[in-house]
Amino acid sequence: MLGITIVTPSFNQAPFLEQCIDSILSQDYPDLEYIIMDGGSTDGSVDIIKKYQRHLTYWQSRPDGGQYQAINEGFSRSANPVMGWLNADDMLHRGGLAVVGELFSSFTEVEFLTGKRVGFDLKGDIASFGHIDETWCHDLLLDKDRIRKETLFVMQEATFWRRSLWEKAGGSLDTSLSLAADFELWLRMSRHAALHTVNALTGGFRCYSMEQRCNKNRDEYVAQCCQAIDREIALNLPPAPHRSTPPPLIDYPLRQKPARFDILTQSELPKISIVTPSFNQKQYLEECIDSVLSQNYPNLEYIVMDGGSTDGSAEIIAKYSKHLNYWHSRRDFGQYHAVQMGFWISTGEIMAWLNSDDKYHPGALWLVADAFGAFPELRWVTGSPTLWDKDGKISAFAAAPPVYSREKYLKGEVNLPYIQQESTFWRRTLWDEAGGTLDPSFPLAADMELWAHFFRHARLHTLNASLGGFRSHPGEGQRSEAASEQYAQEAERIVARERAYFAGLPEEKLLAPPEPLQVAQVVARAGSRLQPERFGFFIYSRRTHFPFFQEYDQELFGRRIDPARCDIPEYQALLLYAFLRQNLPKRARILVLGEGCEAIIDAAHRDYEFWQLCLPQAFSSRLQQSRCRLVAGEIDSAGLELPERYFDLAIGITAAEPVTPEPSLERSCRNLTGTLKEEAWSLHCFEVLYNHGTYCKSPLLDGFCTGVPAGTTFVPFEQVSLDPSTLAVGSVTEGIRFSYQVFWRNGSASASAETVAQAPSPSFPHPRRLHLGEGTAAFGWEKICCTPGVLSQLSGLADRSIAEIYACRLLDRLAAETDPLLVVEELYRVLRNFGTLYLSVTDLDLLARHLLDKEELPFEDRLSVLRKLAAGGVGLNEESLRHYLQQAGFSLATRVDRFPMFAQEEEVACGEQPVTLRLMARKLPRNYRVVKVLSKLPAGSY
Repeated sequence: MLGITIVTPSFNQAPFLEQCIDSILSQDYPDLEYIIMDGGSTDGSVDIIKKYQRHLTYWQSRPDGGQYQAINEGFSRSANPVMGWLNADDMLHRGGLAVVGELFSSFTEVEFLTGKRVGFDLKGDIASFGHIDETWCHDLLLDKDRIRKETLFVMQEATFWRRSLWEKAGGSLDTSLSLAADFELWLRMSRHAALHTVNALTGGFRCYSMEQRCNKNRDEYVAQCCQAIDREIALNLPPAPHRSTPPPLIDYPLRQKPARFDILTQSELPKISIVTPSFNQKQYLEECIDSVLSQNYPNLEYIVMDGGSTDGSAEIIAKYSKHLNYWHSRRDFGQYHAVQMGFWISTGEIMAWLNSDDKYHPGALWLVADAFGAFPELRWVTGSPTLWDKDGKISAFAAAPPVYSREKYLKGEVNLPYIQQESTFWRRTLWDEAGGTLDPSFPLAADMELWAHFFRHARLHTLNASLGGFRSHPGEGQRSEAASEQYAQEAERIVARERAYFAGLPEEKLLAPPEPLQVAQVVARAGSRLQPERFGFFIYSRRTHFPFFQEYDQELFGRRIDPARCDIPEYQALLLYAFLRQNLPKRARILVLGEGCEAIIDAAHRDYEFWQLCLPQAFSSRLQQSRCRLVAGEIDSAGLELPERYFDLAIGITAAEPVTPEPSLERSCRNLTGTLKEEAWSLHCFEVLYNHGTYCKSPLLDGFCTGVPAGTTFVPFEQVSLDPSTLAVGSVTEGIRFSYQVFWRNGSASASAETVAQAPSPSFPHPRRLHLGEGTAAFGWEKICCTPGVLSQLSGLADRSIAEIYACRLLDRLAAETDPLLVVEELYRVLRNFGTLYLSVTDLDLLARHLLDKEELPFEDRLSVLRKLAAGGVGLNEESLRHYLQQAGFSLATRVDRFPMFAQEEEVACGEQPVTLRLMARKLPRNYRVVKVLSKLPAGSY
């Protein structure tokens, strides 16, 4: 990423200076120039600066001509292409420099950038200053009335620009303006470039006293702004689009721009922002967090706001910190204040909050996203209410989804069933229209007060599905239980206020509540698929699954299957077949365990390579009519003859009757995972028989739930029995049968409490950075000299645990039998999403030649690449290298010249030309699709 310069002017701000410095240095930005210009402080500031001097590019402490002159001198000592300053009592937001660096690196047209107007209070806690999503331009800054009215219109602490724009605008701050030189600079720079706004946190102003210079001299500041406006108007600048129209808000994370060889398109799923307020709920908090993260929703923004718990909650949150967009643990002013602060930080299109003792149902976020995506008119939605007991088990489902309307509120019909907050989601546009805040004058019923504001603007839709649930733990001083009477009193105040509000408006027709949305409607309109990421919705058999099966019943059975009359084996075959067809390409290799999948094999054997484990006694009789390769034995057989790391999917259907003798669970898991490729899937349907209070099932079900890292959250059988949507057959006397599914991806773990939690990390952990291969590691980088045994050493690193990796002469030192592509794929595994891989010229050359030799590209693509290489006359070609790296999961590859370790590299000879090439490649998360775009070859090129 581009280098960034930050200058901090300082004078007698010792109480805040260290927090300011730490907020910058803890960013671990790879190319940072940090300069501190102290005006000769006498309060201990110099001692603080000296503690950090080895991390500073330059610092001084001597009398100067004031803040703006100090900033000018600091910038004159800098060289990086992106600039900004941060006063000694302000702070950067965590990850702010990464946002700034990525934007300036990705968009050459962005020269001038500001972030969200979210700053800090006296203690350094989050504080919003309004207009979070407002955008600006030159002509809006000339509106004196607006400038007089607003505060912190363009937050200087959140604003950065390119050095080229700084020089174009004069290259200095106007020191004749003792207070408003920042505003005057904005006017000069916005003459030449649009002022872009990013919907992300970069830096923030700290407001802690009305005696602050900016607050104390507010009137003088505005007068100087007006003086600068008069000077600007007098220039009579010609009209220009960038001056008169604010550019659109930049959404973050970025939707990447097309590259030459590929187009990156992020999933169309909307970003969902979930905020969890927490205070001393340790016994329930981990279940709450797991219910959110185990959704595997790819466009999730999860924020946890802990109020300074003393029971170990902070340690639990820290275990999940790498999966959170933001969290803190510090004193706040209660639940709704914490939720409000979380929403200030959030950026998602869909919003909700989940209290730390409540939970979501598996698959809830996917259903919500499909509903909002399929029905643009839907502005807020709630699901069928659920109650959890103290132990987190289902105590009650709603038999039918209740309906809600504004009319009910005005009549005071707001008692049970309440609009269940844990099941309610809304669009950000509705939140903004309704005021964008929770009313602190209702300490208990602020949720109900918010619903009342929502009803002023939109009807509430109900989705006939379980989304979330409220946990009742009576006898523990639960807030909702202890203060139910006060809640009712607040509810009466809200109803009275709403009646008065609508009484003052022209009479309007009260709209009837909309009919509940059915899952089938959502699936049909959204085109939902049975994706691996959303498998939590399919853990046990439900009638609501049939819309996902489309017309597969005709392919499998030659007839339509009525969900009301479907038996369990038919449901299991439909589920497995739908998953196979929707997720695996043709010619994929599938391992079938046991009997029960014959219809699937018959329907798909022309498109897939099936292997089936068959009981030895049935082997010879099955051999003649088989449409797949039969292997005698069971999955727990010793010495089972199956190829290693061969299959893309393993499936199986297992009956409820006890197996005799019981299988070896350890050997079953070992055999199964050993035959699957890395990242291959396993999907197994188990029939469970419920009879007189007991559940009869195969021991393999328990073995697969405990012996491999499951890809879904375990759902207690008791919940299956209570769920009104469960597909079950049988009778009370003979027993009731249902299907229970176990799904996992080979070599991966779920985000459950048992598997995802690592050793506790600090609130703001420093990212790990690895230097692999030759050379000397830079400060802050871990050195691993791991050739030729690189794969064995990398295998000891946890998934997504490394922020940056630099490889120097790594691939050409591998053992002869080691596939370089396997090494790159292993680097992909250990990198965080959007983590950075730096590859030097020797590694790039070897990787390019290796991938080309493997002939993995389609014929037409290969011809195109060969022609490009031949035309270039050298072995290395940047466009081709980006294309090759894409095959290992990397993209966004760009050339990098300024990087400390690159000075140690050698050239490589390509033909007769020496080449020095360094690329930075970004790891893309799994929710990105890569679509190749290659120009067609001209006729006769074959």
